[in-house]
Amino acid sequence: MSSTSVSILIPLMRRASELPSTLESVEQYLQTTGFDFDVRVLDSRDGEGYGGILRRGAAEAKGSVLVIIDPELPYPMNAIGDAVALIESESADVVFAAGNRKHNNNILLQSILVPILPDPNLYFKAFSSSAARLLLGESKLNGGGFDLEVAYLANKYGFRVESLRVDSDSHAASTFGAISGLTSAIKIRMTDRDNGYRAPRRCPVCFSSEVWSWAQIPGNVVRACSRCKCRYLNNFGATEDLHPVRREVRANLRAHDTSDETAHARTARERTSWRRLKTLRKQVAPRSRILEIGVRDGSFGIAAAREYEYVGIDRTAATARAARAKGLEVYCSTLNGFVNTGPAFDAVTLFHVFENMADPHDALARIKDLLKPGGAVLLTAFDTEGLLYLISERIRMAHNFRTHLILYSRSALIELFERSGFEIVSVAPSFEYRDHKFLRYWITARFPLLAPLVHAILRILPDPLLASSGSIRITAKRRAGPPIDVRAIRSVEPTHAR
Repeated sequence: MSSTSVSILIPLMRRASELPSTLESVEQYLQTTGFDFDVRVLDSRDGEGYGGILRRGAAEAKGSVLVIIDPELPYPMNAIGDAVALIESESADVVFAAGNRKHNNNILLQSILVPILPDPNLYFKAFSSSAARLLLGESKLNGGGFDLEVAYLANKYGFRVESLRVDSDSHAASTFGAISGLTSAIKIRMTDRDNGYRAPRRCPVCFSSEVWSWAQIPGNVVRACSRCKCRYLNNFGATEDLHPVRREVRANLRAHDTSDETAHARTARERTSWRRLKTLRKQVAPRSRILEIGVRDGSFGIAAAREYEYVGIDRTAATARAARAKGLEVYCSTLNGFVNTGPAFDAVTLFHVFENMADPHDALARIKDLLKPGGAVLLTAFDTEGLLYLISERIRMAHNFRTHLILYSRSALIELFERSGFEIVSVAPSFEYRDHKFLRYWITARFPLLAPLVHAILRILPDPLLASSGSIRITAKRRAGPPIDVRAIRSVEPTHAR
């Protein structure tokens, strides 16, 4: 296993006749870490500012981690090792030092630029090699605004940024202040408005480049699109595996099967399934052929199999086996890997599954191919424009993206369907049943002060209780002809790549 390679940059803003006295100490410390390292002292050349010498040093650096430190080193030596550990563990792509001083002028700059800014009294910063090449290569400013520009670009391009607290006794002049920082912030905003920087990752929904880092969650960054109001993960990870379709067909349940204990919906999920089936009945005639993508516990399939020719697919083998054990025709497959050997479907249902698909355009195109003309799609998904979602978004951020890749807005879903050859039939809030045990746990964990009052109210309410999670229900039908206003929606570049 190869050791970590680290490039240390020490910028000297004034010409010095001798090397910094801390250089030997830095080299001795790095020798104890086992890193492959090189230390570069960057002297200012004619007309070359702070940003210029760092861009030159980054271009010459060969390490997988690049660390910029102060010549005087007014903080403990192990701060270098801590920054490298954050980068190498993939907890962050960019690390900014945060000293023990409070800088009140940063509040205004944070509101104009980004929440996490470097300490203006410290040069200390660390980058992964990919982040250094992009951020320092795209920077334009040479003065103290260089630090602000790097922080802004890290947010623009979706890099994970972390602050590293260091005990510093630095008395150096600030690289940016209240007035100089504000001037630099305006320059940065104007440069970005004039497309002076490389375009960031495009939104996978509307292909807009107006995307920004919205929040940081463990191991990833949540991005927000200003145009379609969607939220999505910065890194989707591995794409869908094309699992082979495992077929094990069982007979559908008979409507008069009195021995089936699911004939009467008792649990919250079963009652939710019956509610969804009631919506489907308005669009599809009895004994029609329907496909459910993502069968979960099979409760909807059991209810639907009594009235329709039900087929389900799920990419998880254990879930598919459990559904087949209940007598359902379920295949272990992804949407792209599923091959329909029977007639076209009359309806396709997706209950909080569409958010797990990395390419919504390809998914809708595949769904359209599986449907007959006039076939219906019943979809439930979170609505990022809904009031309930907006209120609880920050609290539930990590939970929402535990399995989901993209969270859609109401307007984005409508546009997606219409561009993909569907006609919207209805858009309405999606209500689901929740048992009291779940509601008590949810309230106690998030709003402990309200827990006693909520517990008292729940005692007089039915169990399970009909509630909303900020989701919407969209019903659409496939148009018989080509999409209206057909135009190319594909980009020359990959949409979700830097």
